[in-house]
Amino acid sequence: MATLARGENTTLPHQRITVTASGVAAGTVDLLVFQLGMNEKVRSNEDLIFFNSPASPEGAVALSGDRVDINLQQVPAVVQFLRVAVSLDDSVTGSLATIAGLGVTLTDPSGTHIVATASGLSTERAAVLLEIYRRNGAWKVRNISAGWDTGLAALVTEHGVTVDEAPAKTVPVPVNTKKNTSGSAQGRPLGTVPRIHSAVPAEAAVLTVYPVKKEFVVNRGDTESRYNVPEGFEILHLDLEQMFDVALTNTGIEAENTWWELGFDPADEINEYTARRMTFTVRPGHTRPPHGIRMVFEERGMKTQYGHRPDLDWPEWRGGVGSGPCELKELIFHIGMATTKAVKDGYQFDGPWMFRIIDDPDKGKCLESFCAATWIKPKRWHVAPS
Repeated sequence: MATLARGENTTLPHQRITVTASGVAAGTVDLLVFQLGMNEKVRSNEDLIFFNSPASPEGAVALSGDRVDINLQQVPAVVQFLRVAVSLDDSVTGSLATIAGLGVTLTDPSGTHIVATASGLSTERAAVLLEIYRRNGAWKVRNISAGWDTGLAALVTEHGVTVDEAPAKTVPVPVNTKKNTSGSAQGRPLGTVPRIHSAVPAEAAVLTVYPVKKEFVVNRGDTESRYNVPEGFEILHLDLEQMFDVALTNTGIEAENTWWELGFDPADEINEYTARRMTFTVRPGHTRPPHGIRMVFEERGMKTQYGHRPDLDWPEWRGGVGSGPCELKELIFHIGMATTKAVKDGYQFDGPWMFRIIDDPDKGKCLESFCAATWIKPKRWHVAPS
């Protein structure tokens, strides 16, 4: 038997599986399944499988009480994700955290047992417990254990299901983005952004960006606020300035020069060049270490890399590349390229990647990234004979 903690994933060895949910009971906790495309939305309301519509249109997913039978071979090719979720009935007070033993067990004909216990839930009334997703021609499963305080309406709206009333905290925001039409990008001014009015300290701010869905979420303590980017626009690297600014509203901390720690799950990598989700946690007291790898992304698209070593009084310049304004979904790719090159040149990484917005007197607004690293002389280097 394998156990998946929150965020962990594994490969499924069999195409026919059964998911059994513990803690589910009629009139208390309802079980739902979503079939989602690459945009993490349903194709239509028929892709929501629940007690009133217990089977998917193609017959790949069938729900009965606390059990879901899934034939992955029958899942349409356009469906990239299956999400197993739960929601408290409107008649029940409290949150999912009070439901004893909440979680799921996945089994298949070969005898495989995978247990994913819900963890980390507090005030949520609806949550995704398990995600089954395609990766490199195979199917994988991940323990999600994350949800929404506002319950079922927020859960289904997040996944593209049409409901009569959308969650109050989901608001369209004209982020300062650029339209991907030609090589040159045209700016779009930042509109009136709804702010987070909360006394929660800035240290509690977490920004989650979904660059493919063109959405971002700000969590401050128990408060979650969601924002959408207008259709036709992409989220670029430098748009992090606006998102940092929204996340730090009413904290007295400026978005410029404040460090944020990057968090990324490899399971969120759609392909080599595209990440569907990344998080940034504010670190207002952080100071840049003296040694490591530094990357700078300029607004016009130039990116440069520097190595800071203890044996040099100045950073070694590692070249610059101009590619035009960079889309944020490619950030993990850029960081991966920099890391690979630095390791080959003798750097050993010691810390997370940190990011901040700076105003360079020569380059203008830039996104600066830095990761602490120790320089170790590569084995291929030899001391010249005396």
